[in-house]
Amino acid sequence: MKIVYTGLESAGKSLLLAKTAIRLVKRNKKWQKKYGFTRKIVSNLKFSNEFYKKNADFIKYFEDMSEIIGITGCDIIWDEISSDFSALKKEPMTRKINRWLRQGAKQGVHIYATAQEFHDIHLDFRRRAQECKNVKKFFGSNRSGENLPPVNLIWGLCLTWDIKIHPYNELEPEKVSILPSFFFITKELCNIFDTHQVITSSHEPPYEHVERICENVNCKAGYKGKRFSKVIHR
Repeated sequence: MKIVYTGLESAGKSLLLAKTAIRLVKRNKKWQKKYGFTRKIVSNLKFSNEFYKKNADFIKYFEDMSEIIGITGCDIIWDEISSDFSALKKEPMTRKINRWLRQGAKQGVHIYATAQEFHDIHLDFRRRAQECKNVKKFFGSNRSGENLPPVNLIWGLCLTWDIKIHPYNELEPEKVSILPSFFFITKELCNIFDTHQVITSSHEPPYEHVERICENVNCKAGYKGKRFSKVIHR
């Protein structure tokens, strides 16, 4: 399962991730008591110290996507996924990454990602996404930050719409329904993550070295009598 939350800066994407994280931790604790296994949240967005201390056994961090490609049996919170899987990259993803994304359901991997626009994300990932929700802050308190006034009372309301992604209209994204869902902005949600953290891009994955050899053993196109072969880096 791959779900993407979209919206402009300060629209409420991280708050929706926070709601998701709370739900996942409660569910994973319930599963541990009932079935005995520990399913973790693997996140590139750091949790607050308070939330982490309460749920440390169910949380793991990653900073580079190379740390999680191939991982199994977990819930991945991937903030600013377009930094790693950018639509500006025209070349296909490596076979290793594509294979992992294609087989996510078999391997028990659920991804909850954010991006400002769905079409900011690489096409290979978009094709495998099941849902996209657009978030918009309807009203509420201002966001705090460096050299900004402190927020004494946290309050507000965010609206969410499901976006049609199969097929997806990049120029005019189509909402699945007219009426949105909503959630309230609360102090609890704002205190789940360090929302001022800067998410950096992962290192570029290494090229795959592929050598293709002609299946005809009598092929004369090779060099000095050798079978024809071609090396591809992709």
